[in-house]
Order: sequence, then structure tokens, then C-alpha cells
Amino acid sequence: MGIVKLSVKGQIVIPARIRKELGLSAGDKMLIERKQEEVILKPVTKLSKLRGVDRLKGASEEVIS
Repeated sequence: MGIVKLSVKGQIVIPARIRKELGLSAGDKMLIERKQEEVILKPVTKLSKLRGVDRLKGASEEVIS
């Protein structure tokens, strides 16, 4: 966990360690949610990162939305 500062434009910087752990890079999209007093950021998975996932052992044939 770390402390980040909100800019005048409402921007924050995600610490490099966390970006690296999540494989985030410039231009990646994030989903933002509010749950009561918490703000939650979730990376949006690129379809290109899912290439070949259907070949994984035990991969589901169903798409759950």
C-alpha cells in the first residue's frame, strides 16, 4: 500500500511497483468503481492478452458475463 497525491486535474500516479506487478503500461485502460468510501481501480484485460487462452487445459467453453 502507498499514498498517492491527487493532481489539480484529478489524476493520480500508480506506483511503478504496482504497475509492474499488474503488467500495466501507458495507454492501458482501467475500470473505476466506488464502493461507499472506497475507490477501486481494476485493469481492463486486452483481448490480445487472451490470445490462445482457449488452448489452455481446463479452459471453459462458456463466456460468463
